[in-house]
Amino acid sequence: MNIKILPYNTSWTEDYKEASLSIKNILGNLLVDVYHVGSTAVKGLSSRPIIDIMAVVKDIGIIEDYEDMFESFGYECLGEFGLPGRRHYRKCINGIAYHLDIFDIYNEKEIIRFLAFRDYLREYPEEASFYGELKQALALQFPEDLEGYSIGKSVFIDNLEKKAVEWYINKFSVNGDI
Repeated sequence: MNIKILPYNTSWTEDYKEASLSIKNILGNLLVDVYHVGSTAVKGLSSRPIIDIMAVVKDIGIIEDYEDMFESFGYECLGEFGLPGRRHYRKCINGIAYHLDIFDIYNEKEIIRFLAFRDYLREYPEEASFYGELKQALALQFPEDLEGYSIGKSVFIDNLEKKAVEWYINKFSVNGDI
């Protein structure tokens, strides 16, 4: 695997919108909401071409009933994939990867974590810029080593996630939304 960090591409938003329509069609009334999350959801942020999508559903316990439909749309079903309470799906089309994480509506911790990370980077472009530069440097250092690349980002991501979740909770609890 060759790790390439690309400059922000406005087509990533369109790629998300197209994928989200198929997710809405698959899940129907089970779906609460679908979100574009991750680096490609942050305007101006350099990223690997991976469209990260988070779907929130009314009942994660029946999501396996939808696996055939996900597979018909090209998704590989990977179960919890290392994160209890999640269902993870992925596919790749024309060099663009799609990673779909599905959570139960009551899994507030993970939902907030994903949204906080995205929204914090949107709110603080200097943090997003630093993150993009870190990813570029790591891609040069580990051009074919996904594990090394990921480990290199992990401390920054862990610290940023903690800061982002605290910021997010404070922001929305002041407004009465959480």
